[in-house]
Amino acid sequence: MRHLPLFAQLRGRACLIVGGGHVAERRARLLLEAGARPTLVAPEFSAGVEALAAAEPTVTLVRAPFTDDLVERFWLVVAATNDSEVNARVAAAAERAQRFCNVVDDAERSTFIMPAIVDRDPVTIAISSAGLSPVIARHVKGLIESLVPSRIGALARLAGRWRARVRGALPDADVRRHFWEEVVAGPVAAHCEAGRDEAAEKALVRMLDEAARGASHGAPRGVAWLVGAGPGNPDLITLRGRQLLAAADVVLYDRLGAPELLRFARRDAELIPVGKAPNRPTTRQEEINRLLVELVAAGKRVCRLKGGDPMVFGRAGEELDALVEAGLPFEVVPGVSAVEGCAAFAGIPLTLRNVSRALLITTGHDDNDASSDLASFKPGQTLAIYMGVAKYPRIAADLIRLGHSPETPATIVERGTTDAQRVIVTTLGRLPEATERYGVAPPALLIVGETARLAARFAWFQPSTVEIDDASPAAQRARVS
Repeated sequence: MRHLPLFAQLRGRACLIVGGGHVAERRARLLLEAGARPTLVAPEFSAGVEALAAAEPTVTLVRAPFTDDLVERFWLVVAATNDSEVNARVAAAAERAQRFCNVVDDAERSTFIMPAIVDRDPVTIAISSAGLSPVIARHVKGLIESLVPSRIGALARLAGRWRARVRGALPDADVRRHFWEEVVAGPVAAHCEAGRDEAAEKALVRMLDEAARGASHGAPRGVAWLVGAGPGNPDLITLRGRQLLAAADVVLYDRLGAPELLRFARRDAELIPVGKAPNRPTTRQEEINRLLVELVAAGKRVCRLKGGDPMVFGRAGEELDALVEAGLPFEVVPGVSAVEGCAAFAGIPLTLRNVSRALLITTGHDDNDASSDLASFKPGQTLAIYMGVAKYPRIAADLIRLGHSPETPATIVERGTTDAQRVIVTTLGRLPEATERYGVAPPALLIVGETARLAARFAWFQPSTVEIDDASPAAQRARVS
């Protein structure tokens, strides 16, 4: 973060703008919207600035060159001339006087940035690219404008009027926060967005009465959200998953989800790592189950953030069983599974007409009957193997023993969907040697079958490194393709 976002209270405060052209006029209008009293200093002013000063009594025009002592009596300074030397003098004077200064189109000399703004008074959203690209900031503004309801300000004003009464009726902070979350996502918000302000207020009163009655009967009722985080790329979490992650009181997360996702959690949310890793300290599944039940029973909203999809080798069934046994509510939010994400980012079709008509998914761990799963794999299918990197030599030997050719394409996708993704195209016969030569480490997914060779042909994810095992005839054919 290059700049700390701040919202300045400038109502009635004097601000200095050095410049008299159209850029200075735009800055003056922006400061007026915030209630400031702008003073513009320049040898001459444009017709637009003159008209603004005539229409706005709080605007002062000073027809004079800039002098360093001018900045002393102002809260905020803007350098908006077309003379870089004057702008530099303004910035230096502001620095000496310890006043924040924005130099238009000069991020290096600026001590604050004028962001792109989405204004839904009193809701204000500021977007900054740290001065590097105003076009990107405006683009992001357009995206946000399309998502934020035009009347969300009415909802904010309603919440402001009722804030003190809600605090009195719901003294418990968690209960109160949950109440407001339901307000902004439920019928109260819908009424506000439709302009039905009276109906919105009545709906809020009903909700508050119900919440107060519920609070008087004991601890709030918690809930567990089992959320698929996707296989590593933070953009692959679902919208619903993002929403629940942001609403959670506690987040139980494993090592396979993107660490960046934790930024979407509330700042006051409790973040608890419960990851598992081979040959490293780990959290036993029984302990995770116990912790999940304990937190939900205490009235917490718990987001169990799981890499990939929670229902695909995510042990969600064991956690759901513990919740059902305890009589606790839950919701499951599916995610992009590792096999889907890794295959897509490696350019491997899991099914392909006239090539692969079925997909078999299994794991390489010893605690599963992997050999019987491998026996189910037939030509004309794709086999995807989660985990078990250390077992790749045994897996290759078992498949060859079951009748598959040593030249059967086999592709490893390591750290799939992330900027560290590496794709290694080889064959079953060379899989043990390739694993050792390239130092393959978890997390990795192994894909076996004719479509696996297409990783070399369909590679599209630019951060990815594609390693082609040159001695492999399948890899040679893929390269020629």
